[in-house]
Amino acid sequence: MFNLKTTILIAMGVLSATAAPTVDTSSDSIITARQNTAFVFACQNAHWGNPCQTFRSNPGSCFNVPGSYNDRISSIRNLDKSRFHCVWYEHSNCGGRSYGNQEDANLHDGDGFFSDRISSWRCNTRQFRTATGGSGAVEVAEQQ
Repeated sequence: MFNLKTTILIAMGVLSATAAPTVDTSSDSIITARQNTAFVFACQNAHWGNPCQTFRSNPGSCFNVPGSYNDRISSIRNLDKSRFHCVWYEHSNCGGRSYGNQEDANLHDGDGFFSDRISSWRCNTRQFRTATGGSGAVEVAEQQ
């Protein structure tokens, strides 16, 4: 029924179909690290005036602003608004009053309360779910 050549070809086909694909774990770990990092751009002067710095923080964790920027931030931006929602806090350890605007070029305007007062922030991963009875997706920002 089957000759030796057919049996070998079938065995090779089964082996190639079941072989696990190779994965470059070094690039995967870089991608995973990027996906699990919130980036915040902050400047010590309004309208993105220097000095400025980009900070990295872990989603869901409170990030305390380093001493050189603590209570000196006059403009702030969440660099990945589509994936994270950040809340800025008046005191370290995410205490005191909070402010949820994701980008503010001039913290001096409005009531000016948060100008030179941000000491910490927390960025949470945005959660998405499909709307019931409708089409498309509805964004739901949830605390972690």
